[in-house]
Amino acid sequence: MSDPKPGDSAPNIRMHVHGPEGDDLRIDGILRLIEAASEEGPLPRVLSGMCQQVAQIAHANVVSVYVREERDDGAELVLRANVGFPDSAIGNVRLALGEGITGTAAEVMRPISASSAQEDAHYKHVPELGEERFPSLLAIPLIVLGQVAGVLVLQRDEQNAFTDAEVALGTALATTFTHALEHQGDAGRSQARSARLNGAVIVPGTALGRAFMLGTLEALRPGRLRNADPGARVEEAFQDISMVLKKAYKRVEDNLTPQVRGALTSLFFMLEDQRLRDIALERAREHGIAKGLRQVAREYAVATYSTRETDPLLEQRAIEAENLCLLLATSAADLPLPNQGEVLVVSERLTAFTALTVVGMRGAAVACAAPLRADALGVEVARAADTPVLGDLAGLFAWVRPDDTLLVDADAGLLRVNPPATTIARYRHLRESQRPESS
Repeated sequence: MSDPKPGDSAPNIRMHVHGPEGDDLRIDGILRLIEAASEEGPLPRVLSGMCQQVAQIAHANVVSVYVREERDDGAELVLRANVGFPDSAIGNVRLALGEGITGTAAEVMRPISASSAQEDAHYKHVPELGEERFPSLLAIPLIVLGQVAGVLVLQRDEQNAFTDAEVALGTALATTFTHALEHQGDAGRSQARSARLNGAVIVPGTALGRAFMLGTLEALRPGRLRNADPGARVEEAFQDISMVLKKAYKRVEDNLTPQVRGALTSLFFMLEDQRLRDIALERAREHGIAKGLRQVAREYAVATYSTRETDPLLEQRAIEAENLCLLLATSAADLPLPNQGEVLVVSERLTAFTALTVVGMRGAAVACAAPLRADALGVEVARAADTPVLGDLAGLFAWVRPDDTLLVDADAGLLRVNPPATTIARYRHLRESQRPESS
């Protein structure tokens, strides 16, 4: 066929403009995904929005993004955004490179799919996620500058492997997450994160300090221990934590009501319970510090719910026991506790043992993502110590990172994340002006 000559009529080309209907909705989703990858804001919030888009585009029940983070004892993959799992999983699910199918995808730097992930030898079960409901899995590494920066994971509730075309689509979608990680890295180098978060005043007061995140038993990853005997380390931890808690109790005792003093005295029996100590030492020697103390906490919880009728007092005691196990594991693994001048950041609740630890270690304040009851035992302890507490802080874990500077204004119900220098100077000047003059 000869080329058209000048003056000839144009050929009748039939083209199709893909509009927002049918499968073309996926095209719109991809376009929105590309745009979302360049949005400003905290990385978890950006990634969470992108997960929502991918869930629709790829017809996935679960979409997760694990971000590589460096620790003193090596790199790990931390769940930073998700659709389909409980919100409590964010930041608390952690995998080493090579651990589980997700960690293996990061290690080999290639996509991995499985029609029934639970049946694979590489599979690692994470309690309380309910992953068994989503057997079909696709894990795609996110590569930035030749290194793994994270993993995108898609899961479905049907036991069918992702097709080659779907693996190719998932790999293409993963590039937008890679762009988001690169963009956030550049933004983080050029400007600091700063935010104003509104919360509920639980205990009034103001404080300035570094953010400290205690974490959970499930997320605890101890490094190398200076003592090879886990049982001996747990025994030392019982002594160290008991000393911190009892010191804190003496500090606030006179400011507590008789009812609160009685409740705390009852909890302190755990510290003197030789059977609990023996079980904790035994489990630590059998399974290691973190895993062993997780087992102790689970046994407490199982005993609490062994009958059909739930006893609120026993339920609260099981929560405190789990928290005590976390404090013991943290101390036994030579990990830090909330220290002087630090603001403890917690997700769901402020237990009595946690509050006493903050008081005993001279922590500055507490910031909680979830609502807190004013009459909760941990809140009563904080109030007796005049430790400011803010609750119901939406977006807390989207903005705050360990060692961020936090200004807690529990008089106005406000948390400032990495505030400007002028705001910090104004706060310090106000504190100085309110100090009584020495005679």
